[in-house]
Amino acid sequence: MTSGATTLKQPLTLPAHHSTSGIFWKTRTFENIWDTWKDITFKDVYKWASTRKSHCVKGYLMSTTTPTAADFAEAFPPYPVDWKALANPPSDAIQAVWVGHSTVLTQMQGLTWITDPVFSERASPVQWAGPKRVTPPAFTLEAPALPRLDFVLISHNHYDHLDRASVKSLHARFGEALSWYVPLGLATWFRAEGISNVRELDWWEEARHPSPDGSSVRLVLTPAQHATMRGLWGPNAGRRQTLWGGWAVLGSQRRFWFAGDTGYCTVFREIGERLGPFDLAAIPTAAYLPRDFMRAQHVNPAEAVRIHRDVRSRRSMAIHLATFPLTDEPMDEPVGELRRQAAAAGLGDEEFVSLRHGASIVTSGGVDLVAPVTLSC
Repeated sequence: MTSGATTLKQPLTLPAHHSTSGIFWKTRTFENIWDTWKDITFKDVYKWASTRKSHCVKGYLMSTTTPTAADFAEAFPPYPVDWKALANPPSDAIQAVWVGHSTVLTQMQGLTWITDPVFSERASPVQWAGPKRVTPPAFTLEAPALPRLDFVLISHNHYDHLDRASVKSLHARFGEALSWYVPLGLATWFRAEGISNVRELDWWEEARHPSPDGSSVRLVLTPAQHATMRGLWGPNAGRRQTLWGGWAVLGSQRRFWFAGDTGYCTVFREIGERLGPFDLAAIPTAAYLPRDFMRAQHVNPAEAVRIHRDVRSRRSMAIHLATFPLTDEPMDEPVGELRRQAAAAGLGDEEFVSLRHGASIVTSGGVDLVAPVTLSC
């Protein structure tokens, strides 16, 4: 596969989600292929941004539109990371720690990896403006007890999922021994940052990553309904010039799935049929209001429950919540709404949970070894 926004000199037969754009020359772009997708224009974004109330921009809670740092800490109390457990992960189970937002530290089959590492104060190209954290990450990348990471999974290039400072810190700590798996087009960005141990995949493509015991896990980039853009300059920064998706990590005994960022569409049933069932899934549950604007790109808790069932996940943990104020719903609303929607769908009490920052979930064939510590709001 060719990295970056490839200039096409002659017509090619492209996969359905590949496209071309440009007037004087054609560049590769990507498309959503489901009728549930609605393209968002700059006019739509401007209209939404201009009508947002200040408390939406800063983040608010159901109990108050002007929360303090203490209010957020009470709503989203952190949980101490169990470093001893991370140093001695179970050999026959999946162990995952929710760091915050879409960042999950996961261990399986002797491997340790992290999804969409974002540790900066703001999800933004600059640290003096943009969505600011209301809750700190469960740990810092300088934590002495942080286990050696084997690889990183990136879902797409939005700033709340791909953070330059965090990428640079991980590379500084682990060097070229750390592998990066990214969707098509993103390798150019990483190489511009001095990182060469990067592999990009298309939807349904897979790579194998070796395990310490001589075995390996399969890494599959799974489709999602979303989009990409990263400012107005830089490698492949334009609209949909890089791909997006989730990741399945398939081991010899256990299966993990990270949804990335997505709206609801029919592809999740296909993911479940082709790659499931999963022992543990990380599924977004927040950033869904206003609904007419967010529906195509972000699921709400009811749709997250549908995804949980579609992909045939035995246990799921909520992500993409309680960290950055991105949209218009109260920041603690998704927790209670997920609980209500899960109960209405007949899920067990601990089948789909919202963890506290720093809490872990350990699952083996659908049976908990350690009960997760859940948010109660």
